Amino acid sequence: MKKLVLAAAAPLALLAACSGGADPEAVVETVRLTEQSQLQSIESGDVVGIARLYADDAKLVRPDGTVLDGGAAIAEEYAALLMDPNFALTIEPTGGWASESDDVAVLTSHVEFTTSDPETGEPVTTGLNSQTVWTKASGGSWMIRSAYNVAQPVAEPPAEEE
Repeated sequence: MKKLVLAAAAPLALLAACSGGADPEAVVETVRLTEQSQLQSIESGDVVGIARLYADDAKLVRPDGTVLDGGAAIAEEYAALLMDPNFALTIEPTGGWASESDDVAVLTSHVEFTTSDPETGEPVTTGLNSQTVWTKASGGSWMIRSAYNVAQPVAEPPAEEE
């Protein structure tokens, strides 16, 4: 069973018109809800549901710096992750902004990413900082254009005094 948590549950948001433009805060809430639907697809193991929000030319940068190019490559990566019995994500939104033109949004989050250690099979959790760029064509759906994930440095335990 996969564990997935979205730490900040956003209320249902409606885009508000404001002087001919969108309310950026409402747009961020809407995109967070779209993100949550994708996370539910991850939790249920639905690769199609996961991949449907990535643009065909999307890029996903993994914590090790390797880049996955395109929705198909990203879907393949998720399919492999879903095979891992320890795979889990915990996502805590940390910020975001959106354009008043209702066509670009950027979400930032802290992610706890858990997979199996290849040698021991034990779960290993890595803290990540994540930034996801979303775009929307006029009348279209929000799509992920890029997702950039950076591993947080591991804190060294304090040295013991002698």
